[in-house]
Amino acid sequence: MTKYLTTLCLIAGGVMPLIVDISPSHLLNPSWEPHARLHEVWRLSTNTLIFSLGIYLLWIKKREVLSAIMSLCILAGFVIAEMLIPLYGGDTVSQGIVEPEILHIPIGVFMFYSAFIIQIFTLSLLRYTQAKPKDL
Repeated sequence: MTKYLTTLCLIAGGVMPLIVDISPSHLLNPSWEPHARLHEVWRLSTNTLIFSLGIYLLWIKKREVLSAIMSLCILAGFVIAEMLIPLYGGDTVSQGIVEPEILHIPIGVFMFYSAFIIQIFTLSLLRYTQAKPKDL
C-alpha cells in the first residue's frame, strides 16, 4: 500500500503541476516577465526530474523510503512557499482565475497539503513496519 501512496504523492508533485502550470494562468501568461518564466520552467523541470528518479527508485530499485523522502521534498517546497506568502506578496491563485474549492480551500492548495500529509503518513508507516523490535 505504501508504494501506491508514494506513487500518488509523486504524481501530485511531479506531474500535476505540468498539466496545470503549462497554461495561460502560469507559464504562458503574457503578463509574466521572461525571467519569471525561466524560474517556472526550472521548477517544473526539477520537480519532473525528481518525480522520475523517485518512480525509478521506488519501483525498479525498491528504495521506498528514499523515494518517499524525495516526494516529501517536492511537496514541502509548496508548503513552505505557501506559508511564506506574507513575506513576498504571493498568492495561491492567479488574479482573475476562479479556482474550484474544497472546504473553502483552493483545490490546488487542498491537493498539495493532502499529498503532503499522505506522504508524511506513508513515511510513518514505513518507519513502523521496517523497524526492528529493539527500535520500537
